[in-house]
Amino acid sequence: MTQDFTEQNRSLTLGRGVNTDFTATEVNKVAYDKGFYSALLAAGFDSVRFFIRQGWSPEFYRPAVEDALELGLAAVVVPFSMYCWGKESFVEWWGEVAEYYRDHPAELVFEAINEPKMAGHPDGEEAETMEWYSACIQEIRRSNPTRLLAVGGPHFNGVRLLTDYVTPKYLSYTLDDGTGFADDPNIWGVFHCYQPKGFTHGSVDQDINKDHPGWKEEILADLEEADAWSKKHNKRIYLSEWGTRINHEVRHVEEYTAFMVPELARRNIEWSYYCGVFNNAWPYGLYNSEWGFRGVEGVVRNLTGKEPPAEVPPTNQIVNPDFQLDLADWNSSEYAIMGTADGQGADGTRAIRVHVPFVHAPDVGREMTSSLYQQYESDWLFRVKGKVQANKYIIQLRESSVYRISFYARCEAGSARLQIQLGHAPHNEPVIWTSDEVSIDSKLQKYELEYDHAVPSVSNVRFSFIFLDRHSEVILDQIELRGRRPE
Repeated sequence: MTQDFTEQNRSLTLGRGVNTDFTATEVNKVAYDKGFYSALLAAGFDSVRFFIRQGWSPEFYRPAVEDALELGLAAVVVPFSMYCWGKESFVEWWGEVAEYYRDHPAELVFEAINEPKMAGHPDGEEAETMEWYSACIQEIRRSNPTRLLAVGGPHFNGVRLLTDYVTPKYLSYTLDDGTGFADDPNIWGVFHCYQPKGFTHGSVDQDINKDHPGWKEEILADLEEADAWSKKHNKRIYLSEWGTRINHEVRHVEEYTAFMVPELARRNIEWSYYCGVFNNAWPYGLYNSEWGFRGVEGVVRNLTGKEPPAEVPPTNQIVNPDFQLDLADWNSSEYAIMGTADGQGADGTRAIRVHVPFVHAPDVGREMTSSLYQQYESDWLFRVKGKVQANKYIIQLRESSVYRISFYARCEAGSARLQIQLGHAPHNEPVIWTSDEVSIDSKLQKYELEYDHAVPSVSNVRFSFIFLDRHSEVILDQIELRGRRPE
């Protein structure tokens, strides 16, 4: 029997929300870690929003959902729809998600689709996109008749698309009980606001007032239009994404957030800031695994009204540590060949296979090094180009921190030896630390090492596995690098 959340929904608010953009899509992100939630909760946030991925079992996201709810955070889950798979497949998958979470508390909110154009829904097919929304709502309502659903328009969830398309005309479905969009008190309208876009998406440091003198008026126009939609359809409104890169001088980001928050409150608009967590290099991210909210304290205070914590829980810095995104963000040297190993990781998950070929060092005329490594890539599409870099690199080492390094490994045949190495990116020069040799045998097991970083902090680090035996194959999975601060 499904739960009726109607009474709870009437008073449910998402409060001061934040996007926690961990692994779910195709871009290099860290994997989910409960420490993210603990840090964001301590900073004063009330809800989290995160992406889920079509084709992945809803069970995969259960820890991220239930940890939030147990900590007292509301949670909004939203997919990137995979347009190429077709509507039937997408709707069926939403049905599986909805059925799996049908008995979870009302504080779990479903948002139907994130930015349909990014997901592959092209211009000129807006009505068809809304048919996807209609079909999803009908499928979700079979198992969750009163759960809060957040529904936006086509394209990139701009406010004009909300006004034009999130209407009874385009959401013309009828449920089994004869009701439809207009009758459903548990549907909220969704929009995104990244005004002024030259500032929020600009990769070069800008002065928001000098470079965008009309920025407040641009924002207010969007908020007023959203508020008008809310009044017309008698439904709440949810700004599920707004925010800016923090490659600008932080005082401009502080001014921007200080303006937005009270204007949203004035119109009773629910919101989620983009973003809290992605990886340490992400220019929008407030949170850093090593430095917490250092440098953006004023921004966090504007968002939550609370002083952020000076220290945060240790969280993993490694991107794609469990190879759910195949080989993304991992590199290998000339004498190491990467490949995926489905079903061979911890708990039967995907892992990476590294093959070290048999090569005689004298034949190549130089020293042979076989390595698998991860580091910040300077040609990354989303890199910060302005003057304000402030630790915007993926892997960092903080002075006086002790780092716990762990991974699962086995050798395909016999045994093999490897070492962990930390060096200055991008060329691993100079090397900072090399571990003792670790012997790997044919049984998959977890290995743990520690490194005490007693020298000055390093902002851009290469993390490497160095393979010492030629003609070997090693399986690796769940790679972690977590720092522990001195008490």
